Amino acid sequence: MKRILLVNPPDVDVSLFDYATARRGRANNYPAYGLGVLARHLMNNGYEVRILNLNHELLKIVVKPEMPVPIDYDMAWQFILFQIVNEYDPDIIGVTCLFSVTGKSLTAVCRYLREITVAPIAIGGVHVTHDVDNVLKDTGADYAFLNESEKAFIHFLNTGELYQCVTPQGRFLDKLPPDDLDIIPPFEIMDVENHSRYGTLGSWYGFVHEKTRIATALSNRGCRAHCSFCNVRSFNGEGVRQRTIESVLEELQILKDRGIGHIIWLDDDLLMREERAIALFDGMVRKNLNMTWDATNGVIAASLRDEVVAAAAASGCIGLSLGIESGNAEILRSIKKPGTPRIFRRAAEVLKNYPQINVRALLIIGFPNETLGQMMDTVNLCEEMNLDWHNIAILQPWKNTPIYDAMVDQGLLGEEEGKLKGDVSPYQLGPYSRQRAIEQGKIGQSQYGEKRGGSGLVDWSDLNRIPATAELDDIWFYLNVRLNFERLFRETRPIKLEQQLTWLRYVSTKTAPDNALILYFYAYLQSVVLGEIEDSVIAQLHLRLQESAYWREKFEQLGLKLSDLAFDGPISGLGHILGYRDSGARGNANLHKLVLPGVLIEPQIAIGNGSTGRKKQATQYQGLDGVLLREESLKIAQNA
Repeated sequence: MKRILLVNPPDVDVSLFDYATARRGRANNYPAYGLGVLARHLMNNGYEVRILNLNHELLKIVVKPEMPVPIDYDMAWQFILFQIVNEYDPDIIGVTCLFSVTGKSLTAVCRYLREITVAPIAIGGVHVTHDVDNVLKDTGADYAFLNESEKAFIHFLNTGELYQCVTPQGRFLDKLPPDDLDIIPPFEIMDVENHSRYGTLGSWYGFVHEKTRIATALSNRGCRAHCSFCNVRSFNGEGVRQRTIESVLEELQILKDRGIGHIIWLDDDLLMREERAIALFDGMVRKNLNMTWDATNGVIAASLRDEVVAAAAASGCIGLSLGIESGNAEILRSIKKPGTPRIFRRAAEVLKNYPQINVRALLIIGFPNETLGQMMDTVNLCEEMNLDWHNIAILQPWKNTPIYDAMVDQGLLGEEEGKLKGDVSPYQLGPYSRQRAIEQGKIGQSQYGEKRGGSGLVDWSDLNRIPATAELDDIWFYLNVRLNFERLFRETRPIKLEQQLTWLRYVSTKTAPDNALILYFYAYLQSVVLGEIEDSVIAQLHLRLQESAYWREKFEQLGLKLSDLAFDGPISGLGHILGYRDSGARGNANLHKLVLPGVLIEPQIAIGNGSTGRKKQATQYQGLDGVLLREESLKIAQNA
């Protein structure tokens, strides 16, 4: 019987890994679900299988209390891999790679395997499929299997015949029919119940109790949409293929029995066939699973009818991502998005009836020929929909997508996959993103390039203008502040204030403890929800502003000051830090004001117990987004 070793590489290579982020438990740590499905197929065909999730094993080392200093990253994963290969002596090794950000890590793992074993190396996954020739050359692998290739891989092991595979000797591109989807991964060899102990899964990790164990599940493959920036259809094929509800419910029961309390659906189109989705959610209730769940990958707005959302809420849904991308109808048509502003508004109206579900919009800026006015359409739509959060990304054009091919023809791409021409990094979101590098002051490091100059403000005077790539960072910042933070001043619903407090508590401690804007609004929400602000939060914010010229500049641009965070009563031990006396109450009539480029926000929520708000009149003129400020109006807002 052949022994098969399946390997999931570390999420990123050493140049991107951030020890402090991982140490806080914020590095991504998903179970290797795809390898689990492949492992079950192999076991059903009589093969002996082991799964080595190097990312998981590495994070287990990093978070150990007895590891007080940064580890030698490469030495650590190489030692783990060497031990397994030496002990298990596999006949063939399969290595997967889902995202391009893991590409360098895939290459490093394959090259190291070549040094320590003569076993053949097979690679596969989305990243491999979409750039197979370059990846095969870089890794030195023997076989590169394409698309969904469980059946092709097993057929090769059984017969030696190649399908859906590229090798250094040739291309074998004939496809085998898809395999059975009703396959449950062998969780007993995946340590599935412990991944959330050492890292982060999904987008709603901060909403579940820290001891809740989180895992992933998949009920179907593929997506009905044809979005030009997405590679789901090019990898999974046309349409959506669905597992039986009975198989999915059996998998969820197994996970519950292993102590899992929260599920992240990996589906790209969870609500395809709405009656099936309702039946699945009803089945979860009927089986009394008592699990919470979220749909991080996003759902299609057209399926968010009341009966669907009601069933989702009843079955434990606490979070949904809604794929909007743009609020401009022309952009939506150009990217073949299955939605319109009208459909998005209708979905938002339904979701308002279920405030226990935290809903986030997925947005993209930087589409080819997208103007500032079209971006402002997105802002206006999102403010009208009033969802809970907005995950904003700069376009990442990946190979083997229609938008990539179109942008190649237009000469709009940089040299590295995922980069726009003139950009310095393809990764805008996540723990290893360019934006986090800017916030942390790492932007001068070679892997991120040099920080661009300029005022940090966006010139919105001509809404028909197509912004340069170099402006997208500043546009991203503007949209992030306006859509995610300024709206907190207007939020009055208790359940939503609690949700936002919970979210920012997690982000300010785990994800971005050095982000001064998050600390500021976390303090604000503490004052509104709890009636007081923790001393440690104010101290942390003050220290960050002292340390970071970036955040001092941003606070000055936004008109934010520590003195805005005023409430009745002294702050013990902080008077000498903040320049206030401990013996008296601070000014309790301070009002938060956020001055953004081209728009004046005069929120009417006062800060702290007993505080009273005050309002300054500002002369408004038609212009950007309906408001253009006179110089004297800006002065009123900044000096009041």
